[in-house]
Amino acid sequence: MLYLLLLLAAVWAQEQPDHVIVIGADGLGAEGLRKAKAPNLRELMARGAWTLHARGVFPTISSPNWASMIMGATPAQHGIASNEWQPDKPDISPVCTGMASIFPTIFGTLRQQRPSSRIAIFHDWEDFARLVESKAADVVRHVKGSAAAADAAIAYWRERKPLLLFLHLDDVDHAGHDHGWLGFEYMAAVGLIDAQVGKVNAAVRQAGLLERTAILLSADHGGAGTRHGGTTLGELEIPWILAGPGIVKGKEILTPVNTYDTAATLAMLLKVRPPACWIGRPVEEAFERR
Repeated sequence: MLYLLLLLAAVWAQEQPDHVIVIGADGLGAEGLRKAKAPNLRELMARGAWTLHARGVFPTISSPNWASMIMGATPAQHGIASNEWQPDKPDISPVCTGMASIFPTIFGTLRQQRPSSRIAIFHDWEDFARLVESKAADVVRHVKGSAAAADAAIAYWRERKPLLLFLHLDDVDHAGHDHGWLGFEYMAAVGLIDAQVGKVNAAVRQAGLLERTAILLSADHGGAGTRHGGTTLGELEIPWILAGPGIVKGKEILTPVNTYDTAATLAMLLKVRPPACWIGRPVEEAFERR
């Protein structure tokens, strides 16, 4: 914890974003992005720091990995070990609880420490909402389909300019299950997600806030065949891309990045203290040195 506080103090002296947008691409394994043209994602990588060797957690399924991303910890700490988890029916007792008696997320942490912050979540996968503390976000809206979810999130962002916007997109995962990871339909879905990233970038640019907004893109897992949940690198490795003020431009991150480091990195960007029960650390290599 002392390390994290000292690191936060150092980075807080640097340029900070006025807005943070997180885009979560369900099922987008690192290998899928390696093979894709994805011009908008490539542009985001050129504007920021990135790795295609970030790792999720086991089991490589959605709930444990989305939870780990927003909770700064692994299933051993937050207790979400399956897609059957419910707030009132934990798989494992969490090592600590925060708002709504579940393991603290970045959303609840931001609400508690900066209570006037505007926080919005738009999610394509309906079950994402149960991972978030009730009353932590101003808006938690399920919108079916990646393009529709992105459009709804962008419309809200243009109108309200939230401090933190989380956008979950699900089409890549559907294509993987229906047709197979890395097949034609899967790669077409990666292109669809890339187009939504382009729309987010365009909205931020049109608002004149590109240099004041941090955008972080990552995923929960990849896949193998038409499934995921196993122990292959195709299922475990995910992209992790961060661009914005105070972030090194065009840098491949060489130090290990885990999905639970995402919440700690967001805490740094948002100027909040990470809960003591988080084990993730900010991805320090992504930040400019001053």
